[in-house]
Amino acid sequence: MATFHVKRTLFGEDQKSLIFRGQKLSGDISKGMSLKIPVTDKAIIGVKIDDVIEMESHEDHSKRTGLIAKFLDEPDALEIVAGLNVADEDLTIE
Repeated sequence: MATFHVKRTLFGEDQKSLIFRGQKLSGDISKGMSLKIPVTDKAIIGVKIDDVIEMESHEDHSKRTGLIAKFLDEPDALEIVAGLNVADEDLTIE
């Protein structure tokens, strides 16, 4: 299990994926793991991580991690997860 701080969520270039940009707080994160996003106190959405990339921050040139989730055949799921607007939140990854 790992913990990831999502600084910001962005649409990918293809508009069919989301990039959760932030920093790894603990544990190892790899492709195929699931990002757990709380919707309510009792409901959690699991989002499969399709890729993990390293990016450079434009503000201070520090390294950031991007977790990419693709929703190629799931436009409704993309809309729901994008609508949560996950930002400045610590999330669990399993």
